[in-house]
Amino acid sequence: MKIKLLVVIVLTYLLIVFGGYVASSESGMGCGPEWPLCNGAVIPELQGDTLIEFAHRVIGLVLFLLFSQIVLHIYKKKRYHHLKTITLNSYLLLLFQILAGAVVVILDLPALVVTLHLVLAMIFSGLLIYLYHHTNGTFLKGKKTIHLPILLLALLSTIGLGAYVKHTSIGLACSWLDCHGTFMPNSLVEWIQTIHRVFALISFVYLIFVAFIYRNRSILIAILLFVIQMAAGIITILTQIDMLWGVLHLALATAVYYFVLDAWLQPNKENSKRSCS
Repeated sequence: MKIKLLVVIVLTYLLIVFGGYVASSESGMGCGPEWPLCNGAVIPELQGDTLIEFAHRVIGLVLFLLFSQIVLHIYKKKRYHHLKTITLNSYLLLLFQILAGAVVVILDLPALVVTLHLVLAMIFSGLLIYLYHHTNGTFLKGKKTIHLPILLLALLSTIGLGAYVKHTSIGLACSWLDCHGTFMPNSLVEWIQTIHRVFALISFVYLIFVAFIYRNRSILIAILLFVIQMAAGIITILTQIDMLWGVLHLALATAVYYFVLDAWLQPNKENSKRSCS
């Protein structure tokens, strides 16, 4: 069971990152404004943008089928009774996320819906990690600091704002350090880009603060990945939003979020060695 859940977690991560590649390569309409068909076919001619978009859908289908099998298994086994409610909520969220993906295609990639599509995938990831850590019936031990869920909210907000910046094509509204020679934005798009960066800075400082009061290997890994992710973000701007750097920026941000989730949800006594009162 844990292996299957781990596979679904990895697939969800790959789906999020590959979705970033779909957006960066401008392949989101590779199947046309159709769903679930792709250019009027179940299996279209696999080339160019169509191949990229269709591959994204196939990964999503495999994930859905695997998780459906897990859901059925949990509901059949009495020893997983404690996971039934959260499993059902996870499944409903996945279905809603799939519908959001359909709306994205049908409405020709509206920025707000695309952003919602990503945020739902992030929340779904959290539920998966919870299930992964609690299939054996163990639960969180020790006093859990309130800082971790606050940090996760800050990270989720940062990633969501980043997605909105990406899908409204305002990533170059400011340079990597300031906005056209000033640190005070002069337009709405500059404000949006600046707020995204402020959230990222707050998240990073908060992550370091959490590392001091909540010693955990996953938190330390998250800090390292965050530093690399910020460097990737700067290079993304300097390269005029090069596609590969943009995808790497998303991949690292998502990995940071995953590791903080892991620190919060794992039922490990290591987590409770030091926590705030």
